[in-house]
Amino acid sequence: MELLRRGFQSLVQIHSKLIHKYYQHLYRKRKLRTFLMGVGSLYLLRRLSQLAMTLTPSLRRNLLGIYGEESWAIVTGVSDGIGKEFCIQLAKQKFNIAIIGRNAKQMDQLCLQLQGFGVQTKFIVADFNQGYEVDFYNKIYEQLHYLDISILVNNARVLETGQFEQTKMEDSFSMLRVNALSTLMMTKILINKLQNRIKKAAVITISSGLAYLPSPLVSVYSGTSAFTNYFTQSLSFTSQKIDFLSATPLSVKSKMDNTKDPDIIETSEFVRNVINDLREGKTHSFGSCRHRRQINFLLWRKQSVRNKARILLGNSIRGAQLETGRQEEVQQ
Repeated sequence: MELLRRGFQSLVQIHSKLIHKYYQHLYRKRKLRTFLMGVGSLYLLRRLSQLAMTLTPSLRRNLLGIYGEESWAIVTGVSDGIGKEFCIQLAKQKFNIAIIGRNAKQMDQLCLQLQGFGVQTKFIVADFNQGYEVDFYNKIYEQLHYLDISILVNNARVLETGQFEQTKMEDSFSMLRVNALSTLMMTKILINKLQNRIKKAAVITISSGLAYLPSPLVSVYSGTSAFTNYFTQSLSFTSQKIDFLSATPLSVKSKMDNTKDPDIIETSEFVRNVINDLREGKTHSFGSCRHRRQINFLLWRKQSVRNKARILLGNSIRGAQLETGRQEEVQQ
């Protein structure tokens, strides 16, 4: 009898433990379900708010209200494509526009076009490839210091492709001066002026998705893209009155990047998305949801997959440049 009693007690204990485990499982399952429902609800709410912002312009933060009426936007690299589109879209929002480039005739024509939006314009002839010394940038500042500058768009870039050991040394210097040094120095000469404004200010740097996916045949360009991207984002942590935003797209339809890619985005779409990201207070923009998904997808893949994608990307850019038959420059 004692043996049976002990056996029965053991069965009761085992049953109690099983019941306890079962209810623990149900509790955890309910918690997980509740958590997933909460995450789903937050995601849906975010998407609905983004849709409302897109469909209802009055809900957006007014860009001119943030950075000040009658203020000036400075844009570099405006011969065509992205730089020109920034000038047009900012002029439509009633920012006065000052442009910096090499080709006086092209800039004069662009200024006449922008004046049709009822804004003031100014252009400065400067070749960033000649920006060896501080005096070069001081002369640019002398022509800008009296303006109420609210936005700086660092867009001047130059691209040369090929095996690094076979490229000309001057081409490498050119990419460093135009792509990297111009971004650093234009930001440097204007940052105190931007910081001391009553209203907020903004600095937008156009980099490249190669900042995250350095590729062969575009080694120097990949390096300068990484520099400008991280340089701009790092400044966003220490500045309270300047909004810094770095844009790292993949293929954008412009002189610099005219690859025949199904995922290529229009210049107007890219610029519009970057300006919207600035309006929302972001410090980084891919310029397109497609490009964000593509880059994030590759960054989460194993190394061998990323390497194959980088080789394809480098060959694609090299092929596009060979097709044009000459070096393509945004800075003109």
